[in-house]
Amino acid sequence: MADETVTWRDRAFPDAGVPLAEVGAQGWHLLNGDFHLPVAALRETAIERNLALMRDYCRRHDVLIAPHAKTTMSPALVERQLSDGAWGVTVANVQQARVFIAAGVRRILIANPVVGRADLTALAAWRRTDPELQVLLLVDSVETVAVLADRARAAHDDLGPQRVMIELGYAGGRGGVRSTGEAVRVAQAVHDVGSLELVGIEGFEGLVSGADVAERRRRAAEFLEWSASVLHDLLDRGLLPAHGSLASFGGSSYFDLVVAEFRERWSGGRIEVMLRSGCYVTHDHGLYARTSPFVGHEPAPLPALEVWAEVLSCPEPGRAVLGAGRRDVSTDADLPLPFAVRRDGRTQPVEGLQVTGVNDQHTMVSVPDHVSLAVGDLVGLGVSHPCTTFDKWRLIPIVTDTYEVTDAVRTYF
Repeated sequence: MADETVTWRDRAFPDAGVPLAEVGAQGWHLLNGDFHLPVAALRETAIERNLALMRDYCRRHDVLIAPHAKTTMSPALVERQLSDGAWGVTVANVQQARVFIAAGVRRILIANPVVGRADLTALAAWRRTDPELQVLLLVDSVETVAVLADRARAAHDDLGPQRVMIELGYAGGRGGVRSTGEAVRVAQAVHDVGSLELVGIEGFEGLVSGADVAERRRRAAEFLEWSASVLHDLLDRGLLPAHGSLASFGGSSYFDLVVAEFRERWSGGRIEVMLRSGCYVTHDHGLYARTSPFVGHEPAPLPALEVWAEVLSCPEPGRAVLGAGRRDVSTDADLPLPFAVRRDGRTQPVEGLQVTGVNDQHTMVSVPDHVSLAVGDLVGLGVSHPCTTFDKWRLIPIVTDTYEVTDAVRTYF
């Protein structure tokens, strides 16, 4: 990949002009004055543990995983996922696919319909350049099939049929067919055109609504149960391959329900189950700390991604202002979660600090009487939903548990 030198554009990093491959040899420490603040960081021990947890889980349950790379948009982290046995990667659009094709990934699921002329022309050009490249697309209506078939035929009628999956959805959700009858009509439409090939079904259960985790898990299980019935119907009608059809579901919260529905009830190689969890690689301090199926297991997943900021002001008793904001850390699922304070070269865990508000560049913190916080102290902020922290940083250092910098990974948002 390009951008192999650390430059002034890589915020927080020393302006050293060193090759990216030599970051770990600089002797830098994240929190001892080498880096500008705020700074995001990834803990190596947590990444290693989380990768191993998902690798072993998939092997134990005989399922594939194509992690959703939009979480990190980091070829370096995706390469580690592939080295641990991932089938390929999931992306949201052709622009994201472009990043990972350039990085050498050869199996990609685009978890959306693709109908744009420029997108399909680009996919055809990449397939023509590399016959080993496999790209799966989604369809969720007869109209989508017609548009995709027409444009796919025009773009790559010499490359063989484009492989597609039917996207299933639920009321109030995103894309996806809403009934078995609609799924059958879409499958028949794919069957009737020569430029597409139906290979499976796909859906995303991670955004089901509910008052609490228990209710959301119940509704996710209901959606997956219906999805399995659709798969059974399409197989019985001969609209899917009799063996090896794909069933792809599974965000980072309910993938155990996917395994229970599709792997524990289907055997004999008739289907392949493909999870798409992306956030497992870093876990988090909030959303997935509450919902990941790995929570409560031993070993438990560890939050790998964190952001550190300085205390800029203590303008009144019980209130501190940090030099980080929504330009630096996720706020879409929960506000940042303070977990540690560093003073005079010592890092201590802390309880009781609470973020009460976040501006573009500032975070307001409520400070209880039992916590000492002063101007110049550093505060470690845990994140909830790592996707929207990753997209704020071009280059993220990897650190040991004592914050020595050993490497860095680029993102390509």
